[in-house]
Amino acid sequence: MDLKKNDLKWKISDILGFTVFDQNGTRMGILSNVILTGSNDVWVVKYYNEEVLIPALKSVVKGVNIARKKIFVILPKEYEDIYGKVKSADDLLEYNGYFVYED
Repeated sequence: MDLKKNDLKWKISDILGFTVFDQNGTRMGILSNVILTGSNDVWVVKYYNEEVLIPALKSVVKGVNIARKKIFVILPKEYEDIYGKVKSADDLLEYNGYFVYED
């Protein structure tokens, strides 16, 4: 899947391992995987031993900062009904055996 944001193209393989933040600035975790569905991709955001699924839609994904390796999303209102309150992953995160630190 290729998305175009602000005249910048990127592929999912380019952004795996990026840190995901919600509309409140809460660090949700690391983009660890993508599930391909018939209608739209679903991003798997992992924090500790938990995973959260986020639809890869333009209405949800509001920004991707390639240089800072960050993704910004606005979660649907129903999101909290499904997952509960978004937990913060403000501690050390791990992706594929590599530790990721806040810069």
